[in-house]
Amino acid sequence: MSAPLDSRVVRIIRWLLSQTEARSTADLATDLVLSERAVRYRLSAVQNFLQSHGAELHRQRGTGLSVVADEAARVAIMAELDERTTAPRVYAPDEREHLLLDALLWSYPETISLDRLNEELEVSKTSARRDLKRVEPWLDRVGLPVVRKPGQGIALHGSEQRVRRALVQLFLEAVPADVLDELATRPPEEANLVRVRVPTGLRERLSQLPIHRCAGILRASPLRDRLSTGNGDLVYTLYLAITEARVAVGHAIELEPGQFLSLRDHPVSDTVRQLVKNLDSTDSPSLSDEEIAGLTEYLLGFDALASETAASNQVERLVSDILDIATDRLHASLVDDDELRRSLAMHLTRLAVRLRYGLPVHNPLRTEVAERYPEVQAVAEELSEMLSGHFGSPLQADEIGFITMYLSGAMERGHLRPRKQAMVVCPAGMATAWVLVSRLQAEFPELALAEVLSASVYEDRDTSEFDLVISTVPLEEAGAPVVVVSPLLSSADVRTLSHHV
Repeated sequence: MSAPLDSRVVRIIRWLLSQTEARSTADLATDLVLSERAVRYRLSAVQNFLQSHGAELHRQRGTGLSVVADEAARVAIMAELDERTTAPRVYAPDEREHLLLDALLWSYPETISLDRLNEELEVSKTSARRDLKRVEPWLDRVGLPVVRKPGQGIALHGSEQRVRRALVQLFLEAVPADVLDELATRPPEEANLVRVRVPTGLRERLSQLPIHRCAGILRASPLRDRLSTGNGDLVYTLYLAITEARVAVGHAIELEPGQFLSLRDHPVSDTVRQLVKNLDSTDSPSLSDEEIAGLTEYLLGFDALASETAASNQVERLVSDILDIATDRLHASLVDDDELRRSLAMHLTRLAVRLRYGLPVHNPLRTEVAERYPEVQAVAEELSEMLSGHFGSPLQADEIGFITMYLSGAMERGHLRPRKQAMVVCPAGMATAWVLVSRLQAEFPELALAEVLSASVYEDRDTSEFDLVISTVPLEEAGAPVVVVSPLLSSADVRTLSHHV
């Protein structure tokens, strides 16, 4: 009876048998995305298995590892490894995260229990919870936040379109590029790299996707030229294959009526329709007009991506302008929020596509977010004017709502409060006033010092638009509370202001 093997031992043996010459332990570890320690730990199990099948693991210093066996033994070993579907699965943390994301995305919109996740990852519930916490930021970035349902399990909040886009991104991140290229150019039964370099769980998922068939049909389509930039043809192949697989299990996209009509009538939709017609076979589900519209929308995104390199600096500058204004109006810490910066850049890229093709957008949380975060909504409306000028087209209220959501989400994530708008009044001369301003900026960077006035000018002002008036002399309130401080801002003044700020 053969000795028990875990999934890593199986992958190491497959890799060794696929080599035509001796390779180092470092090469093996790099190809399988394992540590050299994990490889060395399993080499004795590899050697025992090979010896039990009439083969030998040859180790030579300065040369590396190789398998000494005749062709019959190699074929027999590979056949047995193919049958070992029950081998205990051992995954590295990043592999578990990819598998967890895969499970959550494919289960959408159903709720998945923690017990099921535990079984799929073959780890304890504690480890599954820890992995879930690590993948939540990734899901937030792709617009699919985790929803916990007590007594039921975990689900994702979002849309079918976002799930499919996220699955494409996951495969591009989790599967080596040469493996994806092999799956696109060779039939699954002839693809060897996927069996060697991809963890068992993801390999099973990839084997269920019609990647090779979709790639072949796309190569024969006029769309191939449209997707010639970078790896556009591979990305669209993945999206096609995922669309077909999702439709086959009953998960269809839902588009707003206006969005559906604009996509259906777009000139490129005829080419997509012909592509889908060529995809139809006895083994594939029929794709509806709405699914064709969804494929058209994804394709149109590549028009923006084709010029992404040239436009990336422009988007980066826009994001910096947005953060400058948000930092000034809301909170100084926003400028250092890398996640907010990434989210805004991604949103602006998609916004450009929507505005270019007149695609509508729906934000079901717009009203609720505006009511809950009025200060942030006001800043988002100010930002929309700047963006409208840049894109040459006004932003819809739903688009403004998304900007509010990104900013308010960053505020909540950092436990931040909107910057209070303060007026500084100092009748003793402007030199004294700017000494006070410097001290205030040092002690309260989260306070926006919007205006500096003399006492005589203050008498004619309505200060209701400010949250606070900071003065070196007593003043009559004219809409905002007045706090009297020393021009040098003593420690007692700092404590008093802290209560207001």
